[in-house]
This record gives sequence, C-alpha cells and structure tokens, in this order.
Amino acid sequence: MKKEKEKVYQTTHDKFLNGSITIEQLLDGGRSGSDTILLAASIPANPGEAILEIGTGNGTGTIALAKQIADLKIIAIDIDPINLNIAKRNVILNKLSKNIEMLNEDITKKNLSFCFKNKLIKSFDHIFMNPPYYDAKKIILPTSDHNKVAKSFDYNLMDSWLDISLRLIKQKGTITIINKVSNLDIIIRKLTRYGSLIILPLVANNKKETDRIIINFKMGSKSNTRILNSIILHTDLGKYSDDVENVLRGRARIDITKTNYFYQI
Repeated sequence: MKKEKEKVYQTTHDKFLNGSITIEQLLDGGRSGSDTILLAASIPANPGEAILEIGTGNGTGTIALAKQIADLKIIAIDIDPINLNIAKRNVILNKLSKNIEMLNEDITKKNLSFCFKNKLIKSFDHIFMNPPYYDAKKIILPTSDHNKVAKSFDYNLMDSWLDISLRLIKQKGTITIINKVSNLDIIIRKLTRYGSLIILPLVANNKKETDRIIINFKMGSKSNTRILNSIILHTDLGKYSDDVENVLRGRARIDITKTNYFYQI
C-alpha cells in the first residue's frame, strides 16, 4: 500500500519590530501584519503575569509581546495544526521557549484547562485575541483552508471565544481584542454585563471612516463604556504616522488609559 505523500506548505521568513523578531509564516494563509503588532502593543501586561492568546496563528502577537515585556508566562492556542507547528518553530527561532507554551486546542471544547511548564493555570491576568473578521455567511470564502480559519467565523464561534475568555480571566484582569467595527455589537452584548469597555477606533487615514477597533475590557470594573479619539494610521502621503511607525518598529507601545496613547520603550 502506497504511503500518502505529505503536503508541503510554502512559507516565508519575515522581520517584525525593526528586525528584533523573525517570523516564519505561510505564503497563503493567515499572514501577520500591522493589526497583530498593534494588538500586542495594546495589552497592559506587567512582568511575571500570566497571559492567554486565543487564535495565535503563526505566533507573531505572542512573540512580539514576550519580546517587549520580560518574564511573562504566555499560553497561546490555535485550532489549525499547520499554523501551530509553525508557531512552535517561531518560538524556538526567537529564543522564547521559557516564556511561551503553544497548544493545539479548540476554544469551543468544554472544560478546557491549561498548564504552563506543567503547572496548572486556572485564570489569567490578561487574554488577547484577533478573532476572524468576516461572517462566513456574508463573504466569499477563501480557497485556502488556513485563510478560512484565520478570516471567517460564524456567530456562535465568536460567542465561544468570548465565553471562554470570561471564564478564564481574573477579577480586574483584561481582555484585549482587535476586530472590525461590524462585529462590535456581538462584543458589547457579551462583555458589558461583566465589566467595562474602552474602545479605540483605528482609521486608515483622514478621508476614511473607522474600520477597525481595539477593545480593552476590564473584568469587574464599574466604569462606563468609553470611545476614545481615533488613531489615524496613515498620513496623507500614505505612510504610517510617526506614532504608529514607532509601535510597528518596536520603539513604542500603546496605553489607552493615557491622553497620549503612545509611550516610548
């Protein structure tokens, strides 16, 4: 009986944070970009805290966070075994094995539990995610299976991501999400019963409407929901603004509790 030939996936190796991290990623499927780095830069983590990333893909967000904040204990999960194997290689490539555990898990499974270096973690200081942007019923699905996983969702799946996050987050812990404005109603409906939201609009340039948002949820907070002044990503010349460029280059992070969101590191 002939052994079935294993499929070979083409990948590239790309630099992020001004070359301080190198990421192998699929040529066709779930590639990382500015959203991933902006999300990682917005997580209010402190050294030593426990973090969960849901839907890590090739691991860029987790690796960027671990590179910038020392001594974190990060568990990153993904349902796609191909991308997850690449993510594991990326952790080794960037010498972050002591800070990151990559797990092939389905977030919709009941009674999920997580261990970091064989020690059970019952709850997390921070959870972050870049959920699929597009409702599978409203778009033409990509031909790549990895792109389908990365970019499309059904309504119940988004609910599952948020339900599990609420179960695993500590009191006063945060959940940070980057997503499309069109999905804001799902997120608000699910989260506002349990804490407060700060919403940071992202606008491509001065001529565009808000397309994407970064949401920071604080568990147990009684504060009112706030919508902040927008971050304008690009200048009129099409280049990233200086502040955004600094974040993408790894020279700055984002603190949405401050009047000026950007701070140097």
